[in-house]
Amino acid sequence: MSRIRVVQLVAGIAIGEQSGGAEQIALHVARLLDGHEFESIVFAMRGYGSSVEKRWQVRLAEEGIPVHGLLPGTGAPLWDMRRALDALWTFVNEYQPDLINSHSERGDALNAFLRVLHPRHPRAVRTMHTDQQWQTRPNTGMLLTQAVFPCVFDAEIAVSQSVHSALAARPLAQFIHRSYALCYEGIDGGLFDIPPTSQEEASLPPGLPKEHPRIGIVGRLAWQKGHTFLLQAMPLIQQVSPVHLIVIGSGELEQELQRECTDLGIESCVHFLGSRDDVQSIIPHLDVLVSASLWEGLPAVILEAMALSVPVVATDVSGSREVVQAGRTGRLVPVAQPSALAQAILETLADPIDAKRMAKNARSVAACFTVQNAAPCYAQVYREVVIYRAGPSWRSRSA
Repeated sequence: MSRIRVVQLVAGIAIGEQSGGAEQIALHVARLLDGHEFESIVFAMRGYGSSVEKRWQVRLAEEGIPVHGLLPGTGAPLWDMRRALDALWTFVNEYQPDLINSHSERGDALNAFLRVLHPRHPRAVRTMHTDQQWQTRPNTGMLLTQAVFPCVFDAEIAVSQSVHSALAARPLAQFIHRSYALCYEGIDGGLFDIPPTSQEEASLPPGLPKEHPRIGIVGRLAWQKGHTFLLQAMPLIQQVSPVHLIVIGSGELEQELQRECTDLGIESCVHFLGSRDDVQSIIPHLDVLVSASLWEGLPAVILEAMALSVPVVATDVSGSREVVQAGRTGRLVPVAQPSALAQAILETLADPIDAKRMAKNARSVAACFTVQNAAPCYAQVYREVVIYRAGPSWRSRSA
């Protein structure tokens, strides 16, 4: 039997810059699928030409996974969508994939379009990485997720229980008795091979201040990640205890956030490190990892901090609350409340013994959420869709 040709359709591969956890899990799934059973290909709709993107492209190529697409943006979203559709259409003609797994809003829309209208009708799977999709186009999102996607996709995958519940709550999906896979988002299980102790100061990564305490936030500099609320918490924290804030990541809000630091008078204690490929070396040097997000699916950086025994303070959003159990594996605070963030961070710093207890519990919880566990889950979904022809009958006949 020939291998199942699977395409991971992602927004981009500039992980930590314009791309985030959704793209990262897609690339890890592509890497970890059994090469004897599956042939993995990546199609990235947008190319940025950054060093991070190039490193991922080289890494995947070395593992026998080609990357296609990488189209330069024009600044016109609708035109970019049309160009991506044309490129995907040509790609499907040439490579004849058995299945396309999309991992973003626009990717899902293009995947559904190809499933129905392309002569090959490649089987379509979508992974929903958050229960708060289509924030900028809610009406379009409502139409697609409620009325179109349940009928078109051969399978839908949730990365957390909250996302699974959102998929199952759709009336049309309930009416046609759709079922969904729950493949938890995960991190590299190799992190658990690192001893749960802080590294020596002699090995301090570049850009980090020598002084403690250090708190850190990792992620794209985008509104969703809630950086502004953490910055607003910093003056409250500084009144009690001088701390350094490490900001890792880049994005469209970088200059705005730097100006906010100046306005708040905290520029001397906030360190913008940009996108880094040594994040897992930096995290053990933090005293607290903060996730200030307004919404999340299942944030990998929280799991990474847990695996590395770093205490976590996170906003009480779906996804995060599935792994951060208040008082047991970390602290949860309300969304968009700087004073609550400041209090939780100060409490964590003030009681290192309790923080260590929660970090130890968290490490055990995080061990269940690895990409090594996620990949077999994805593989089973692909088998059911391609081999066993799971899904509504009209799609089985059209394939």
